[in-house]
Amino acid sequence: MDVDAIVLAGGRGSRLGGVDKSALEIDGETLLARTLRAVARADRVIIVGDVVEPDHIVVREEPRFAGPAAAIGAGLAEARASYVLVLPCDQPFVHEAVGILIAAASGDGAIAVDGSGRRQHLMAVLSTDALRGSVAAQSTLTDLSVRALLAPLDLVEVAVPARSALDIDTWHDRNQVLAQGGGRDG
Repeated sequence: MDVDAIVLAGGRGSRLGGVDKSALEIDGETLLARTLRAVARADRVIIVGDVVEPDHIVVREEPRFAGPAAAIGAGLAEARASYVLVLPCDQPFVHEAVGILIAAASGDGAIAVDGSGRRQHLMAVLSTDALRGSVAAQSTLTDLSVRALLAPLDLVEVAVPARSALDIDTWHDRNQVLAQGGGRDG
């Protein structure tokens, strides 16, 4: 299966006092670097955000800070593969879910379900054509929820390791990651 990756690395980091989440370090490696390592096998990697990554395609949603659905739309414009792997850059253990999601993707795609049974809308492998259809059907992507963007798609729910869905939105979240053995991958 050919897969491009869309890595969401934008946002204001308001719950972190304006700190750029992509630049936060866990065990000496930024969250963005960890995510890029997790998607290293993708055909193309498209980063959406205010970052400098010369080895990857970097785009920005318009208007700036228009939300993750708008960011997905901006990244999708650069996608060429049959499927896109959509991930945020703030999940230090996301690598544990990537292979599981890709293996389960068929039809419109697959979406991660965490240990509590909740869909993780920013952890999915999606049919590029189906996602483009949903984007085209929206009157605007600005401030649209990703849940609404994905609602028209028939997605297979895939259980992923609970740790893979941990995200860092606050300093408390970061401390919880560190308490779970730090950022070490294994």
